[in-house]
Amino acid sequence: MNDQYAEIKSELELTKRELLTRLAHSTHYEVSSEPLYESNKIQKEKIVIHHIREDLRDVELALQKMDYGAYGICEETGDQIPFDKLRILPTARSIFEFSFSELFETTFPQKPKTNLYLLEQK
Repeated sequence: MNDQYAEIKSELELTKRELLTRLAHSTHYEVSSEPLYESNKIQKEKIVIHHIREDLRDVELALQKMDYGAYGICEETGDQIPFDKLRILPTARSIFEFSFSELFETTFPQKPKTNLYLLEQK
C-alpha cells in the first residue's frame, strides 16, 4: 500500500473509532416523564443509531477491502476509482457514487442584481 492509501486508511480507522464512540453514547436513553416526548426522542435516536451503523459498515468494508487489495475498485465496473475521488469519499464502492455532482451541482442562471436603494426611492 502506498503512502496515499495509508493516509486514507488512517482516516478510515479514525472514523471507525469515532463511529464506535458515537454508537456507544447513543445507546443510553434518558427517561422522561412525558411519554410522547420520550417516544419521539427514542424514534429519533433509533434513526441516528441506524445511520451510525450504516456508516460503520461502510468504513469496515473499505478497511477490509484494503486488507485484501480490493480497495478502490468499482464494484459495478471493475475499474479503479480515481484516487482524488477516494479522498473525497473513502468509503466509495462505485464510481457512480460520484455522479451526484452531475445531478445536483448544476449552474443556475444568475439573477440580475438590483439595487434595493434605488427601488426604495421610487
